Amino acid sequence: MRRWVLPALALAVLVLGWRPVPREPEGLALVRVLGVDGSGPLILTAVCGGDDQENPSRGECAGADFQRALEGLPWSGEEELSLTSVSYIIVGRDVELREVLLAVLRNEELGASATVWLAEDGAAALLAGCGDPASGLDLLDRQGIEAPTVVEALAELEGGETLTLPLLAGAGPALIDWEEWRGAA
Repeated sequence: MRRWVLPALALAVLVLGWRPVPREPEGLALVRVLGVDGSGPLILTAVCGGDDQENPSRGECAGADFQRALEGLPWSGEEELSLTSVSYIIVGRDVELREVLLAVLRNEELGASATVWLAEDGAAALLAGCGDPASGLDLLDRQGIEAPTVVEALAELEGGETLTLPLLAGAGPALIDWEEWRGAA
């Protein structure tokens, strides 16, 4: 009778659909905030965190365009950065926003549901002054500040509508205003 217990238990587990919970590999930092500055070269700034980490991992990489900068970003920090958890994209006023949004949508790792924010003095400067920008942006979300998603922002640009982005500054970061997107001059 005992020799049937283990196979019966294994069969029950398989039938009920139990699977181990997937985990991120050790030593991989999940990027929550991605900053984008410039149009040539384009500079990407990545900040991990979101759980009130004291020193979230960071990385920065430049490239001729979004895709080239993105290729080097995972290895630009002290540990390997994963772009599968990006929730917030902060752009500087000097980016080619339409091209950036299209590149985000084409990338398999980045999500179309990330929200788009505008940095008053550039994304890299804003993120350098924030200890944990993801927590600050999470707080703004909970306060009802709604930024457009990548898909919504691109749809407004493509549809000829006025795109209004929340304007951020400070070490929080803090919402200081709403601004219509005018793009690089």
